[in-house]
Amino acid sequence: MNTKRVIVPVATVWSTNHSNRDVDKAAIDGDVKQWVQDMSDEQSVDLSDNSRVVTQALFNDEVIVDDIVGDWAKVFVPSQRDDSDGRGYPGWIPVKLLSDKDTNYSNTTATVRIATKFATLYDADKKPVMELSLGTVLNQIATEGDWIKVITPLGENYIKADAIKIPFDEQNAGQVMVDMAKQYMGMRYLWAGISSDGFDCSGLVYTMHRVLGFDIPRDADDQQASGMPVAPEDIQPGDLVFFAYDHGEGYVHHVGMYIGNGKMIESRTPGKQVDIADLTELKFASEFAGFRRYWR
Repeated sequence: MNTKRVIVPVATVWSTNHSNRDVDKAAIDGDVKQWVQDMSDEQSVDLSDNSRVVTQALFNDEVIVDDIVGDWAKVFVPSQRDDSDGRGYPGWIPVKLLSDKDTNYSNTTATVRIATKFATLYDADKKPVMELSLGTVLNQIATEGDWIKVITPLGENYIKADAIKIPFDEQNAGQVMVDMAKQYMGMRYLWAGISSDGFDCSGLVYTMHRVLGFDIPRDADDQQASGMPVAPEDIQPGDLVFFAYDHGEGYVHHVGMYIGNGKMIESRTPGKQVDIADLTELKFASEFAGFRRYWR
């Protein structure tokens, strides 16, 4: 068992090493943006209906490799807590999307996070290498004027300093997360998505917290089981709202982020989009399962 790093902007984590379809070629090659564009609504819904994918990992994320079968690696993603395994979220990633070996980060001075929807990663000559998503975590080794030098699985790279600056001036982290989430209004739901190319419901709130350095579980049921319970009269923007089967007493299947005035922002469901919903909407009111807060 060893560790490797993701070397593409977004690596999709599959439920098995044979659950991909012909339309998924771009994702297998590490081009999630093109993959999302290639899929029809029906093909996108099929990702969840047939449990083809489980989550995603972003550039530079560490994975624990448990086994190699052909062109696929069975992995655990330590940065995504899941109750099924203490090592992290389990699944399969094409080997070609991972580094040959882990990267030595002993000389880094800080951890930085991409805070804009997308940001460019540059090589040592300041030439573009790839487009990184919001939430990407990098290891800084120096600051050079308007540039931040980082160490990655590709070597020494650069990002612009503005890429890690939160573009919202708010009084607390909760409202910052709400403002970040609103950038994605109208974007199509992506089962297992955690990037600016598409989110599922728990992926949206997971990534908003990740940008600010708050460690929360990956899935809605685990998110609901942790965090600080919040009474309805104390709810604030940025708090999470959960919904469960059996009138709110069964399995937690959905999460949104409270934005104020009895509303939440959510990545609604396969085939739909990121939208704003009233908590009094019949479907939600009958399945309400509580509020949780992770930000302080």
